[in-house]
Amino acid sequence: MKEKYQQFRESLLDFGIKPTNLLFGGLLIIGAIASIPSIQKHQARTDLIRADIKQREAKASALDRQLEFEQRQAEVANKRYKTCLPIVGEEYRNGTHYFTGLKEGDKPIDRISGKYLPTGTVVCDAHGNSGVINEYGAVSYTAYTGDRDIVQARLKRFRGSQYSQPVNTFVKEDN
Repeated sequence: MKEKYQQFRESLLDFGIKPTNLLFGGLLIIGAIASIPSIQKHQARTDLIRADIKQREAKASALDRQLEFEQRQAEVANKRYKTCLPIVGEEYRNGTHYFTGLKEGDKPIDRISGKYLPTGTVVCDAHGNSGVINEYGAVSYTAYTGDRDIVQARLKRFRGSQYSQPVNTFVKEDN
């Protein structure tokens, strides 16, 4: 047995490998194999953290785009509120029509003639929404402003006046 060891040792030395290096290398390989589960867990955690960071960056980017959109929309709506035609609801109480909400697709009508408003008419509501009447008589290109002072300044001009404001009719849809 000692002869085989000596023969093995000499063949290793012929290749330039010391037996202690071989032993040390073997221990390193065993250690590496034993740590594979730990490395896999670490990689899984790292992947999870990367995915979370990517998701947060995507959300932040979407929020930035949304804020930019809202700012552009508010700029348009603020300009519209200087000349828009406020819309009131159909309901008539205490001798007056009350302001109502406005959304894309609504078809406000002239209260006197009962016809749709002319194409290009800029309309607005008491909540900061504004839009333009399209060729089908419907509100399109809506924009919103949160500037209550601008909204109130415009609506204040129409309270108590003799002017007949357009009415937003609500068409009941069959379900």
